[in-house]
Amino acid sequence: MIFTGVVLILGSCAIPDRKYSEELKHDIPVHQFTGDLDMYKSPSIETYGENANYNNNMGSRHPVAGTIPRGFMPYMYPNTNEGYMMAGDSLRNPYSNTPENLAKGADIYTKFCLHCHGTTGAGDGPVITNSNGKFPPPTSYIDGVSSGGGDMKDLPVGKMFHTITYGRNMMGSHASQITAEERWKVILHIQALINQGQRASAESGTDESETANEEETSAAVEAEAEEEQTETEENE
Repeated sequence: MIFTGVVLILGSCAIPDRKYSEELKHDIPVHQFTGDLDMYKSPSIETYGENANYNNNMGSRHPVAGTIPRGFMPYMYPNTNEGYMMAGDSLRNPYSNTPENLAKGADIYTKFCLHCHGTTGAGDGPVITNSNGKFPPPTSYIDGVSSGGGDMKDLPVGKMFHTITYGRNMMGSHASQITAEERWKVILHIQALINQGQRASAESGTDESETANEEETSAAVEAEAEEEQTETEENE
C-alpha cells in the first residue's frame, strides 16, 4: 500500500501537456505563448544576414557617426605631403627605449620589414637581393637620403610613423598589419639600427685613417733611408 501511494504522488506531479523534443534534447511545452518563445529561443540577427526591419534589408549596421572603437585612437594627419610634414613636426614616440620595447620592435621588424630593408637597414633584404633587379632597394637608414629631403638617419619619428601608416613611394601601407603601438616600437628598433650603423661607420673610418697614417709614416721612413743611403754613396 505504501509503494502504491508513492507512485500515485509522483504521477500526479507530471505535466501531461509536455513532450520530449528530439531537436532540443529536453522538455518543451506543447503550447507556447509568443513572449515565452521569444525569451526561450531569441530571434538573433546574423551579422551579414538579411533583416527586413531596415530599408536596405541588411542586418549589418554602420556605427553611429562620430563613434570610435574602444581603445582605438584615430590618426589625425591626412595622407598628403602636408600631412607627412605635419606628422614629422608634431609626433613624438610615446614609448621609451626599454629592452622590452626594443625586443618587441625587433620582432615586428623581422616579420614585416626585414625582407626589404635588410637586417641592418641597408636596403638589402632578401626580396631585393633575390629579385634580379625587379625591385629597387629601399633607401638605406644609415647613409641614404630621404625622398622628402634630408638624411634618413635624421628622419623625424613622426615621418616614419606616417610612412608606416599610409605607405610611401614603393612601400605600401602597413596600418592593417601593424598596430599603432607596434609601429612606434618598430621605430625604436630602426633608430637602434641607425645608431649601430653610425658607430660601425665611425669605427671603420678611424681604422682607415690609422692605416693611412701608418702607410704615410712608413713611406716617409723609407724615403729618408733611401736619401741617407744616396748621400753615403756619394761621399764614398
